Amino acid sequence: MHQPRPSRSAVVYLCTTVHADARSLLDACHTYASNRGWHVVETLHDDTGLSDPTRPAERPALARAIEALDSTDASVLLTVSAGMISSLPAEYDQVTRRVTDAGGFIHTMGWVRTRPADRRSA
Repeated sequence: MHQPRPSRSAVVYLCTTVHADARSLLDACHTYASNRGWHVVETLHDDTGLSDPTRPAERPALARAIEALDSTDASVLLTVSAGMISSLPAEYDQVTRRVTDAGGFIHTMGWVRTRPADRRSA
């Protein structure tokens, strides 16, 4: 297990439905990161809705994001809200452990709600 590295780099991750336009959310993440002085090393997006984040095959971009934390100098997994990871505490905790094991931490922008169309399963 790695300890989170002090870093000014982040990996942006979103999970939306297949029909959602994630561009505005991705732009918001990049602006947020820039305002905090973080360099975005990678931007990843799953369009799998409420799929299981603990199964890498169901969320391949999340799996790549966690790998990026392990293989780059990034220590921040930046997302819009905790719901982009999972609305289920047990799943969120499992992903948090994987992120921590890769040397990073999850940082949410603090948005409690995103547009319903961005999160509903397809």
